Amino acid sequence: MKSLIIVILLSLFVMGASVKRPAWQKGLSFEDYLESNKISTDILDDIDSETAQLISEIEDERYFYELKASNGILLQALIPVGDDLQIHLKKTYKGYVIDITPIEFRDDTYLSAFKIEVSAVDDIISKTKNRRLANEFMDVLKGSINFRNTKKGDELAIVYQQRMRLGFPIGSPNIKMAMIESNNQRFYMFKHTDGKYYDDIGEVETTYTSSGGGSAFFKPLNTLRITSVFTTSRYHPVLKRYRAHLGTDFGARSGTPIMASNAGKVVFSGWKGGYGNVIEIAHANGYKTLYAHQSKRKAVVGQSVNAGNIIGFVGSTGISSGAHLHFGVYRNGQAINPMSVLGSKSITTSIISKPIAPNKDEFLRRKAKYIKIIDKIFKEKKASSYVWNTVQDLSISPNKKTFYKKLGW
Repeated sequence: MKSLIIVILLSLFVMGASVKRPAWQKGLSFEDYLESNKISTDILDDIDSETAQLISEIEDERYFYELKASNGILLQALIPVGDDLQIHLKKTYKGYVIDITPIEFRDDTYLSAFKIEVSAVDDIISKTKNRRLANEFMDVLKGSINFRNTKKGDELAIVYQQRMRLGFPIGSPNIKMAMIESNNQRFYMFKHTDGKYYDDIGEVETTYTSSGGGSAFFKPLNTLRITSVFTTSRYHPVLKRYRAHLGTDFGARSGTPIMASNAGKVVFSGWKGGYGNVIEIAHANGYKTLYAHQSKRKAVVGQSVNAGNIIGFVGSTGISSGAHLHFGVYRNGQAINPMSVLGSKSITTSIISKPIAPNKDEFLRRKAKYIKIIDKIFKEKKASSYVWNTVQDLSISPNKKTFYKKLGW
């Protein structure tokens, strides 16, 4: 990545080029993007199936980088696919080439603590410039309070990990602690070492319903036979390049019915590059599922479906070596391992439980540490929390580092 930045800077100096950060237009295909920049789509004939499928994963409205000469000719483009890899389109003396390269990012822990001025969501977005953080915050605390009861002056705090790339957040934040005040009472949720969230006494209520809501997903096929697993970034030692597979492949005979994995609304039904015939369904809590390589699509855009409804049939359309279902799961636009949320059987009855945090003594020690820091920040009003929000403001100042160290950070 350092060498790539040097090349870009040299290009800027020699050719009077400029870097832009546009958002990928909704519904824009990679072929359309090439044609809009007067680039022959013949270069797609030389790419392999993994690259073709990654091109199909470009997300609508996601920011990417373009380097263009003063005459408007595209010199390079860096288009993120997932959170680990990017498509590198570049102009060479032989013509344009496509490569897959890793995304270089900075991963750090941030603290945002403030009093609500408008609403929890609006204030998080305005103060952190991170819409995904607002969505994650609401999701973590949704079972604890009614956000409508919060008011101006109530306190809010978030400790989270966030990947940053060239001054902007990429991917979903990893919230370690979330707190909000309502009716003069603070409500906390803490992420424990098992990856689950618990309240301040180490318990949390979990509810599943037969409607398919929440994060419990049903099997998209009656029988699951995995033929290819999920991986976000892997360097192939023989091919000497990066490859990824942002979903799980299930082998099945052509014509096998495909079922909606969760209740939701069909947001895409059509052809999608290397994925062939595709259906995408939006679900509650920022989830989306993708069903690719179908021989025939049944569900249409705008249709509401329930878990178990037949939406299409297994096939081998697009770039595929045989009949199978490529099943993708996304949360807030980020591809996640489908097997992490896929249940082995249908949930037919409501289940309510109050799991206790494992290693509870350790949990309580970590909780006390977080609460001490948050209390100190709100008590010392002049000691505002560290919140990055501009390209220039990327690091904690020396005096702020000392401040957090004294608090036990």
